[in-house]
Amino acid sequence: MKKNRNIAYALIGTLIMSTALSGCGKKKEEEKKDTALNITPTATMGDAEEIAVYSKEGCILNDFSGEWIDEKFENKRALCIMINNLSDAMPQSGIQKADVTFEFPVEGGITRYLCVFQDYTDLEKLGPIRSARHYYVYTAIMLDAYYAHYGWSVFAEDAIKTTGMDNLNGLTLDGIMYYRDNSRNAPHNVYTNSDMIQAGLDSMGYRDEHTSSYDKMFKFNTKDANIGNGTTANKVSVSFSSYQNPWFEYNKEEGVYYRFQYGGKQIDDNTGEQLHYKNVLIMGVEMPEIVDGLLDADLYSGGEGYYATNGEYESIKWKRDGDVIKFYTEDGEQLKMNPGNTFVEVMRTVRMDTISFE
Repeated sequence: MKKNRNIAYALIGTLIMSTALSGCGKKKEEEKKDTALNITPTATMGDAEEIAVYSKEGCILNDFSGEWIDEKFENKRALCIMINNLSDAMPQSGIQKADVTFEFPVEGGITRYLCVFQDYTDLEKLGPIRSARHYYVYTAIMLDAYYAHYGWSVFAEDAIKTTGMDNLNGLTLDGIMYYRDNSRNAPHNVYTNSDMIQAGLDSMGYRDEHTSSYDKMFKFNTKDANIGNGTTANKVSVSFSSYQNPWFEYNKEEGVYYRFQYGGKQIDDNTGEQLHYKNVLIMGVEMPEIVDGLLDADLYSGGEGYYATNGEYESIKWKRDGDVIKFYTEDGEQLKMNPGNTFVEVMRTVRMDTISFE
């Protein structure tokens, strides 16, 4: 056993030196060429269990994508922002750069996005931005993130004030963090950018690092891996209502899912390119109506769901682990997703039977 340890320790030194030869890109376009697919294992050791050690000079692994990101973001809070998803608000701007996008239903059969950015320093134009709902507030709290929105429902206002959530409200920060694009019709014309986001944060004076109780929601593979269970998920379809029926189509050559909604390709207006994601995560949540069509969301009791990647899918479960939701495979192990961006479809349990895989 001592001989095995010596071999492992020697391997550590050799491989750490090899990883020190490359630095971490500071722009996302550069980072995408250097994702966790290229993580170099410096050693595997241990008597009772294997402990994999990974390193890359000047980098950390993004909590929300499992990809390398500049070390300056270590322990830094992410930004969550409310994005309009009505057909009249298409195309949206900047949301392809989100590490994670949550789509929740809101009143009237429509949906809104909660886009999560660990790095929000290179956003040319982001929006259109809409008002808060209380279950988005609680999701952002679980991520210990800033929560950006323009206005709020009465329940969201109560949730923000009761919890003391660090929020960036356009009703307060209009002209500082938010602007209107007059080429688009209100209320689908509120936007922001990196400089204005920082101005909003500076104005509010919020802490910029995680609390000691922060826990990661997601877990990632160290390199791309197939599910390998023989299922097929070349097309993943869901239905929130008669109005909103999005779907994803898998591109095998690129290894990502392209997103469609309202009968066609969903485009990011900043690039003119179709939105695409490495992972599609679906979670069923009890979401009863409260009043006047407004919904509640039980983010505590757990439920069923699915995970799709690389043209395959598997059944999963989600449950609260302390203050945060985590995802688990059928055998009870925490789900490890592939490195890359993720789209999370949060479905009312009464609509789970609309999900299909082809």
